[in-house]
Amino acid sequence: MASKINKEAQAIRKGCSEKLGVINMSVWTFLLGFVAAFTFGWKFSLILLGGLPFIACVGVGWGISMESGATAQMKAYAQSAGYAEQAL
Repeated sequence: MASKINKEAQAIRKGCSEKLGVINMSVWTFLLGFVAAFTFGWKFSLILLGGLPFIACVGVGWGISMESGATAQMKAYAQSAGYAEQAL
């Protein structure tokens, strides 16, 4: 039991560290991209900035879709683990 909890805690820690690194990189890439865009072509950047709400809505929709898919996958995985445990 203790080894299972430790194993799951390690998996959570690994998953969180990977996600935080990707989020950090994405935020900085986004911000520095805007700085570079406004530095080299501020008129065009202002025009493209109008599309930012659409991009944000698509990103939120994609995140919700991925979350619901992951939830369904985890439920199916738990159910199959229960079947395997019963078989053993």
